[in-house]
Amino acid sequence: MTIFLVFVIFLLFFLMAGLLVFYFQTQQSLRDITDSVGKLQPQMPMRSPNAIRLERAAHQDRLVLLEADLNQSPREVLAEAELAQVDQSRDAIKLCNDELKHTGEWIGIPFDFEWTEMFSRMPTLKAQYAASVQSLAPVDNPSLSGDPRGAVTRQK
Repeated sequence: MTIFLVFVIFLLFFLMAGLLVFYFQTQQSLRDITDSVGKLQPQMPMRSPNAIRLERAAHQDRLVLLEADLNQSPREVLAEAELAQVDQSRDAIKLCNDELKHTGEWIGIPFDFEWTEMFSRMPTLKAQYAASVQSLAPVDNPSLSGDPRGAVTRQK
């Protein structure tokens, strides 16, 4: 009987030792997987919130200057360069806002404005932009919609 008990104790001891070895090997494998996945993720340099806000302010200032120019010298439609400037500023402002939200630095009103809130504060530019887009000629590319006004109408 004592030999049987000694055998059971040794068996339990080896079983526990095997489980401990398995546990530590599993932990090491998970650590290696975590490290390799961390290396796969793109490492984007984090910009400071102030740098992001400065970039957004620069694009907003370009639009404010265009608004002031439109108020001083009224015209019916915007030039192609001005349309491109509005589009580029819109895209850059949206990217800056998304980056602020992604980093958790988005404050919201009255410090951070969405693109629509910024654009609504420039009524002359907004009206001229809408008039210019509506006066564009239809696109000949069959893969695109033939009427650019439809896309603008859906965005409003």
